[in-house]
Amino acid sequence: MQLFNELGDEIETLWRDANYNEELFPAIAADALKRARLSEKVSAWEVLEWTLRQDELPRQKDVSGRFGDPPVTLFTAPRFYIDVYFWIDGTTSIHQHSFCGAFQVLLGSSIHSWYEFERSESINFFTEIGEIKLKLCSLLEMGDVQEIRAGRQYIHSLFHLDRPSATIVVRTGESPLFLPQFSYHKPYLALDPFFEHATTTKKLHAISALLRLQHPDIDRLITELLEKSDFQTAFSILTALHGRMQSNNLEQLFNVTAAPGRFERFLETVRRRHGEKAGIFAEVFAHKEMENDIVRKRNFITDPEHRFFFALLLNLEGKEHIFPLIKQRFPECDPLEKVLDWTFDLAQTRIAGARKQNALGFETFDDVDLSLLEKLLRDKTVEEIRSDVREEYKAEKLEKVLREIDARIAKIDEAVIFRPLLAGRRLSLSLSIADGDVRVP
Repeated sequence: MQLFNELGDEIETLWRDANYNEELFPAIAADALKRARLSEKVSAWEVLEWTLRQDELPRQKDVSGRFGDPPVTLFTAPRFYIDVYFWIDGTTSIHQHSFCGAFQVLLGSSIHSWYEFERSESINFFTEIGEIKLKLCSLLEMGDVQEIRAGRQYIHSLFHLDRPSATIVVRTGESPLFLPQFSYHKPYLALDPFFEHATTTKKLHAISALLRLQHPDIDRLITELLEKSDFQTAFSILTALHGRMQSNNLEQLFNVTAAPGRFERFLETVRRRHGEKAGIFAEVFAHKEMENDIVRKRNFITDPEHRFFFALLLNLEGKEHIFPLIKQRFPECDPLEKVLDWTFDLAQTRIAGARKQNALGFETFDDVDLSLLEKLLRDKTVEEIRSDVREEYKAEKLEKVLREIDARIAKIDEAVIFRPLLAGRRLSLSLSIADGDVRVP
């Protein structure tokens, strides 16, 4: 890998001349990656083939493969190194870094999202409560380069659209000035994912074993543990429970219930101990369930455009963020029309064993539903929608559509699949249900 050696030697010289200033390193690394244009000269497959042929590799920085599938170190210098990370099915959580540098897409493409976190409360050194806000998002294609800044100034996530994907990363080692290296759980929680307490870890292992064995007293034992757990440990326990209680039954893949009563009782135990701030856990897990639901649906879809659509729904909220990325990938298309085309296709796609539901998660989603979705995406009020309906349908069908319109709008508005698209939508307070109650989404 002579090209990687040349890149490493150039960066080492430039950074040494800058007195190893970490503030300057991201720009030095990014500029060198752009000049090297390695994505045009080396394939990801050549990196793997080279790895297999070597009798001795450079000193590997991530031997166990915690980040990447696999990560391969190709060059080491006294104060930085160059890795290639491969991604088959993985994607990155929202996270920050305790190091700096730059990365370049070697293979595939990704949705890159950049966030900020407004902290409202520090629980301890490893756990914080606040609000996660999206700053910007973009599509990264082969050859694109991004600087990596240490700490909170660069909170981001990458969702890899292609299988496989590969990334060249030029990075320093960890700096204690930027620890802990937080991961973020929408919408309100920041945690150090590398924090480990031996006793807590073993208790989680014991809970997992007892759950798998369906021990008759497991709920009582978990409740007793939660009643005396600190805030951070309580979230670790709830996370383990939530993952374990998610159903793997194919017939429930498109109608996730995941024993809500049982899990809710554990949440209530934590609320009683930690009060109001523990209320964020319910929202964190609700968001996680929405993500899991979209991921499961995406796993049954093979069309690249449809998988791209699901990836947008999984990573972004609000059409103001989703539509620009559709336009970036399909510049000749109207994003709204593209969404409607995809929705129509997915409505016709049936998933075997999924309670006769289509790929959207509905038993039926017809032309009326599609028309209502379009109007909602155009920010029309309910009264405007009713007016349009009166003009569009003939008498024999109009009465039925008007009679069903509230239920149809509610169906669309409450659907997990459309929630990211309709986030922030301003509905008129005139939206009402059959019993006359005003409903505000």
